Amino acid sequence: MSDSAGSLYFDAFTQIGPRREKHPAEAWRLDELLAEMDHCSISGALVSATQSVNCDVMSGNLGLSEEIRPHRRLFALWNVLPHQTGEVPAPAELARLMRRHNVRAVMVHPKSNAWDWHADHAAPLFRWLIRDRVLTIVQRREFGDYRELDEFLARYRQLAVLLTGAGYDEQRLVMPLLRKHRRLHVSFDVFQVHRGVEDLVAAGLEDRLLFATRAPKMSMGAHRAYIDYADVPTAVREKIAGGNLVRLLGGQRPPAAVCNADEDVLMAAVRAGRPLPVPVIDMHLHVLRDGAKSFGGTMRIAHGDLAGVLPLTKRLGYVGGGFMSGEGPAGDSRGGNAALRATMDLAPRGYWALATFDTTHFTPAQLKAALADLYADRRFIGAKPYHFYPKDYADPAYDVWWEFANRHRLYAVIDRNVTGDFREIESLARRFRRVRWVVAHCGRDFRRAEQAGQCIAEFRNVYAEINLASLPLGMIDFLVEHCGQDRVLYGSDLPILDPRQALGWVVFSRLSLSAKKKVLAENALRVIRPCRARLPAHNRPPGL
Repeated sequence: MSDSAGSLYFDAFTQIGPRREKHPAEAWRLDELLAEMDHCSISGALVSATQSVNCDVMSGNLGLSEEIRPHRRLFALWNVLPHQTGEVPAPAELARLMRRHNVRAVMVHPKSNAWDWHADHAAPLFRWLIRDRVLTIVQRREFGDYRELDEFLARYRQLAVLLTGAGYDEQRLVMPLLRKHRRLHVSFDVFQVHRGVEDLVAAGLEDRLLFATRAPKMSMGAHRAYIDYADVPTAVREKIAGGNLVRLLGGQRPPAAVCNADEDVLMAAVRAGRPLPVPVIDMHLHVLRDGAKSFGGTMRIAHGDLAGVLPLTKRLGYVGGGFMSGEGPAGDSRGGNAALRATMDLAPRGYWALATFDTTHFTPAQLKAALADLYADRRFIGAKPYHFYPKDYADPAYDVWWEFANRHRLYAVIDRNVTGDFREIESLARRFRRVRWVVAHCGRDFRRAEQAGQCIAEFRNVYAEINLASLPLGMIDFLVEHCGQDRVLYGSDLPILDPRQALGWVVFSRLSLSAKKKVLAENALRVIRPCRARLPAHNRPPGL
């Protein structure tokens, strides 16, 4: 249990302002950022402006400082670049302006702003940032690859750098750089590594981990849950939540810790690091074979086997979920099913399994025999195909599987496939009406959520599952509005992603408590209830 209910959460990276190609539902204004801070009990934030990157640099910087001036808990984050073109003052004058506006951190965008950090004329900028100990925030996309970032960090070794936007699937590149460069810091906005906080703290890196959310584009509640539930000492959690940022800013800090007096019992439980006081059923779980530490060829997942995933699910309040194999997404459906079958022998109460079959590795007759064999194990009640397999889900090669699922009233977790819309899902839902079609990753973006709503309005056997690392602010409410509160399901993609962000995404939404309970577990029970008779008692979650 954590003791973070009264912690000072100080967000190291937020960004307001208009964006090109923005969906109308995406948040972008200052008032939306402030409302999210109040709702999620966030005490303060560094705030950047899109205009300083996409429009005139200094007009954007100065306009930002003026806009946030009335708010003592907000601190401007300016965009800077070399001064020789006259767009930004020379370092001495820039330093005077920053002191006048109480700016103690900057960001650089060599790619987006089309300048060369390698060039000699960029050196005065970075020498000044080092001399004045100015925190410098860089986004992953501003460097072509991690080799370039490594070169940058090696050239300016004394520069305090915060890396944002690192991918959860880039651990093999990020972790060595953290060990190599002692002034490099990292945030978890996209670096949503399963048990990543705990591993990095164990590696002695607690002073270089920062809480940052990208709000209001992303959910603050999702990101604070990752820290609230961190299995680290309280003093370490306080550093990550805000202490490390205060140190890097030379003592600059919000005036006081903030607590939302109107939070519900679920929000209070998360902030205290306690298991939720309501059931949680995860409809999108993977599990690696015993001892495995790699996934999909490209990812390190150090705690992906059953022994690695269960402690955190217990910490969060899980009572069940559907396990999928780790090998299935990599193309080894046979090996994945066999490993999952063995794992289920050790699974606790409330958990069941989903089978995976790659139809390119089976003839129809072979697939029919394999289906009968695997589903004779009554712990398997679901189907999980993958868009990595080079066939449309509505291709006749899948019909043997779908006919079997329809006959036995199984359910399927399915991604959008080759069409990039919901046409395949609509075709399947129309043809196989006894199958419940759970569409994964519907929370990725608002356009996909709209498509899900349109499909669900037509087909009673289609459901929307939420998870993806993008975590748009307002998405859970948007999905419920467009799909209905009975048709949205919690899923995390554990251990590919850490489940704490997805859980916080739901808990810190603006849904009513009753609607949150439906998303977290009650709707999952509706999906699997037709399988109750075939599911062994040990594998039935409470309430089934």
